[in-house]
Amino acid sequence: MFRKCLAPALLLGVVALASACVSRPLDKPEKKDTLEDKLVLPQNVEKELDLLFVIDNSGSMQEEQENLIKNFPRLIEALRAKSLGSDGTGKPCNEGTREGCRIPNVHIGVVSSDLGAGNYGFQSCEQQGGDAGKLQHAARVAGCQPPSDPYISYTEGQTNIPNAGKDTVQAVKDAFSCIAKLGVQGCGFEQQLEAARRALDNGANPGFLRPNAFLGIVFITDEDDCSAQKQNLFDPSQQGLTDLLGPLTSFRCFEFGVQCDTPDIRSPGAKTNCVPSQDWLYNVKGYIDFFKKLKPEGRVVVAAIAGPTEKVEVGRDGNNPTLKASCQTAAGIAVPGLRIKSVVDAFEGDGQYSSICDADFGPALERIGKKILGRLGGQCMPRPVLTPNGGVACKQGDRFGAGAGGVCTTSCLDKVSCNVSEVLAGKTTPVKKCPVDLWYPNDWRKDRACGDACPCWRLVKKDKDDCDPAISGSPYALDILRVGEAPKGTIAEVRCLGSANDWGSQALGETPQCL
Repeated sequence: MFRKCLAPALLLGVVALASACVSRPLDKPEKKDTLEDKLVLPQNVEKELDLLFVIDNSGSMQEEQENLIKNFPRLIEALRAKSLGSDGTGKPCNEGTREGCRIPNVHIGVVSSDLGAGNYGFQSCEQQGGDAGKLQHAARVAGCQPPSDPYISYTEGQTNIPNAGKDTVQAVKDAFSCIAKLGVQGCGFEQQLEAARRALDNGANPGFLRPNAFLGIVFITDEDDCSAQKQNLFDPSQQGLTDLLGPLTSFRCFEFGVQCDTPDIRSPGAKTNCVPSQDWLYNVKGYIDFFKKLKPEGRVVVAAIAGPTEKVEVGRDGNNPTLKASCQTAAGIAVPGLRIKSVVDAFEGDGQYSSICDADFGPALERIGKKILGRLGGQCMPRPVLTPNGGVACKQGDRFGAGAGGVCTTSCLDKVSCNVSEVLAGKTTPVKKCPVDLWYPNDWRKDRACGDACPCWRLVKKDKDDCDPAISGSPYALDILRVGEAPKGTIAEVRCLGSANDWGSQALGETPQCL
C-alpha cells in the first residue's frame, strides 16, 4: 500500500454442476422476509477443484502472509471427505474422523497483486507490468520443495511435488508454504481483481484452469482493489492537492474507484453508501461477469480476507487526505475493501468475506474449505426453510433462533415448501416428496429403504462437518432416496421457500414455527 506521498527523488521514470443458490424476493408483499431459492445440486461427488490465491505482496503484508501460511492447513483439512477415499497414510477415514481421507483433485495457484503502475516506475512499482497475473511458484523459503509445475497438483493421492513421500496431503500443505510467502516488495497500488482476471484468462497460465473443475478464488489483502483502466491514474508528476489526481498515495484508488454520498470525497469525515465507480478503474461488474462465465452456474466460490467495509472514513495525513483504517491490530491496519466486497457479494451464498484483522485466519480458511467441499457434492440448504404459510420448518428440539421461541417444539420439517426435479442428459423428471414415515430417521445414512416410494426426497439434519449453519446457512440437507446410486451426471434442481433471516438469529427466533 502507499500511505505516504512518494518524494520526487524516489521517482524512477516512466477461481457435473455444484450447488448454486440464486435468491430473489417473492412477489407477495406480505412475505417480505421470505425468499425463493433455486438450487442446483450434483447427485455424485465432484472431485476436481482449481483454487487460486491472489495475495497482496505490498509493503504492509508480511504478518498477513505469515498468518495465511500458518493457517492454510485448516483449509486443506476441511476439504477431506470420506467419499473421496483413504489418503494411504493409514490414518482413519470414516464418518467420525477424516484425518486419513483424501482431498479433492486440486490445482492450487498463487498470484500476486502486483501489476506495476502502467508506464510509470517508482518505488516498489519499478517493474512495468509487475508479475502480470503469472502463477508464482518459486521457492520462497530456504530448503523447501516447490511443485514441478507453476501450480500445485494433487490427483488421486499423487502430486507434482518432488520427494512428496507417502503423506501427499501434507506435501501439498508444505508446498503452499514454500511458494505463498511472496514477500513485501510488490507495487503499493494493488490490482487484485485484474490480477485474478489475467491469471484465469485463456493462455495466461496453461494447464491450471481445467474445463470440468470447480473454481475457488481467494483474495488476501489489506487494501482495496485498484485495477486501473486509465494507467495515468499512477502519474507521479501530479503530487499537489490542487492537482486532479492529488498526492501519489493509495487514496487515489479510493477517490477514483468508489463513489459515496458526499460530493467532496476528499473532505474529512464518515462516508456513507459507498459503492464502486468506473472510469479511472475498471467496472467491478466486468470482473463479476468474467468470473461467473468461466464456469456454469454455481461452480465458482469467491472469498476474501480483507478490510471490513462497515466503516468508511476519510482523515488527514498532514494536509493530505487519507482513508482511515477500518480495523487495526498489532500487525498493522487495513482499509475498507469496498470493490472486493462487492465482487464477493455478487456470488451470494457462494461468497465469503472475512476480516484481515482477525488474529487467526484459521476459522476463515476453514470456512472457505467447508464451503467449497459443500459445493462439491453437499446437499445443504442455503438458509432456514419454511412451510407454505411462512412458518419455520424444523425438527423437534432443534434451536433455530435466539430467544424462547427459537426452539422447535414440534417436528414439521416434512411440511417444508420445496419442489425437486432431477436432470440427466437434458431430461427433467419430477421427484416426489417421501412419505412422512421416511422422515426423521435415527440415522439418515443407514435408514434409506424407500420401497414403492422410491425415488423420493426428504430433508435430513446433518452434523456440523457436513452442514454447519454458520457456513451453509442451515443444518438441513436434501436427501434423495433411491434404489442404487444416482447415474453419473445426475443433477437435482430444487426450489424452496426460505427465510431471509439467518439461522440462529433473533429475527428467526421470533418467526412462527410450523404454520
